[in-house]
Amino acid sequence: MRVVLICDPGYVDGGAPKVAIFSARGLAEAGVDVSFVCAMGPIVAELSHPRIALHCLNFESVWKHSNPLMAAAQGIWNGRAKAALEEILAPLRHEETVVHFHQWTKALSPSVLMAPAKFGMPSVVSLHDYFLACPNGAYYRFPAGVPCSKKPMSAGCIAAKCDSRSRLHKMVRVARQIGTVRALRRAASSLSVINVSSFAESITEPLIPKEHRRYLVRSPIEIARQPPVAVKDNSEFIFVGRMTAEKGVRQLADAARRTGLPLTFVGDGPLLEEIQAAGGPIKCVGWVDARTVSEFMNRARALIFPSTWYEPGGLVALEALAHGIPVIASRVTAPSDLVVDGKNGFVIDPNDAAMLDMRMQALADNATAERMGRDAFDRYWAKPQTEEAHISALLEVYQAILREHRRASMASAA
Repeated sequence: MRVVLICDPGYVDGGAPKVAIFSARGLAEAGVDVSFVCAMGPIVAELSHPRIALHCLNFESVWKHSNPLMAAAQGIWNGRAKAALEEILAPLRHEETVVHFHQWTKALSPSVLMAPAKFGMPSVVSLHDYFLACPNGAYYRFPAGVPCSKKPMSAGCIAAKCDSRSRLHKMVRVARQIGTVRALRRAASSLSVINVSSFAESITEPLIPKEHRRYLVRSPIEIARQPPVAVKDNSEFIFVGRMTAEKGVRQLADAARRTGLPLTFVGDGPLLEEIQAAGGPIKCVGWVDARTVSEFMNRARALIFPSTWYEPGGLVALEALAHGIPVIASRVTAPSDLVVDGKNGFVIDPNDAAMLDMRMQALADNATAERMGRDAFDRYWAKPQTEEAHISALLEVYQAILREHRRASMASAA
């Protein structure tokens, strides 16, 4: 078996590249031959392995183009990327290869989704977001600050003012989505999808055409088992993530000011300065590396995950639970699958300010925090989402895809 992993960057700048790179390394160490195809460098050291063949296509991110027309054209349909991927795929043993897409919207475009079908290769897309169905990728109405309920690419969807940037950006994204629909039709049933959480699976089920088979593979975290954090000795609540409106950071900052409870924001983004300037018992530390995030976890009483969009992953919540830290999770996010309300944390309605205040105040109690922290630790380590579990699940999916592809090929030949 050979697995071809496709991802815009060859470095970590978000959840999708992190999982792609982590998977490449894990598969290679499990004895699988891997080709890693990225649009942009630099390429991280983790991808240096005898079983990993690296291919960097040296494209520029659409967000870094000086010419907006060229950026739009590349984002809608990057024909050169498709041709380059086809050249990489051509010499591979088609009946033993699975092409796995993680991210393609920043440089590669939906054109690459068509490449495996040219050679009769099966492919699979990990749904780290909603770009396979939704033009803005978040299935969210940014101006209104609420999840979307419209059918993707319907007349109502196309007309909706839902983009995070502008109406012009929405039109470019709609054009790109037309290309995505075209690519999906070309791939047909040879393309499958992987959901990264049960929550995301429930959201994507009606959005993805039925001909694409569904699988569930939870994303892993890299945490060695250590004694749980003594949360009763800590006072600070923490948020870890990008400082944007859809992440619920404004609502969370307001809650800290109302309750007077100390809150640390770990992350960067457009709302960082606004949150800093508003005052209150709030500390903003900006972007930090993974090791420093772990240090902040060790000083946390609870992690709050207040997103207002249908967040499909949310690995930071899983990391908190593995540390023995209670989590307050928004009901419209994947971490709500992991939190048993009142046991290892609380599940909240993202726009219910009184509920958020009440749950933070409940965890300010030492006995409650200690009990929930212990439960968080025990529940996570009873079934940890380790590298080994992730790679094992991936291999099962790849084998199932290859079996089904061979069966379909034999049926077609008959």
